[in-house]
Amino acid sequence: MAASAFIHPALSDESTQQLIDKICRSVEEYAFCCNTFNQNIKCSSANITALTQITIEQALNNSTNSHSFIFRLLSNTTDPAEKNALTTCENAYRLVTSNFNEATMHFFEGDYGSMLTSERRSPRAQESCITIFSTLPTPPNPVADRNRQTRILIAMAVVTGMELTTKLS
Repeated sequence: MAASAFIHPALSDESTQQLIDKICRSVEEYAFCCNTFNQNIKCSSANITALTQITIEQALNNSTNSHSFIFRLLSNTTDPAEKNALTTCENAYRLVTSNFNEATMHFFEGDYGSMLTSERRSPRAQESCITIFSTLPTPPNPVADRNRQTRILIAMAVVTGMELTTKLS
């Protein structure tokens, strides 16, 4: 999912946009966050449950696509340093995808506490794909933008998950 440099105009009502603003001010790239919600919102009025579903779906979609991309890169590389780094990333994204598959299942079961637990396991796994590219020997990082997007989507999912579980407790 590519984010444009511009924030898409809000397609939501005022209360929904206020909730989106609150969530997006909690993550590192406000514009990317707002664009993600506004590109995927299904109606003008969305509550925290609907916004949580968007974050889970987008995080799962992004991690699945990134995992496939990394797997293709890995099968085509012969450089040992790059192969090592991509193997770390492939493992990381396999785990992130698994976590968000679990989170999706828990979400649809209405088990939001377990959903949040599944989501919270993802940042550390995904971080390993970032740090491996700063470990010598340092190969070029072909997944830097995917890492950035995934990091933001994971944060959005955790923020919405926390907001959802707080509202229901």
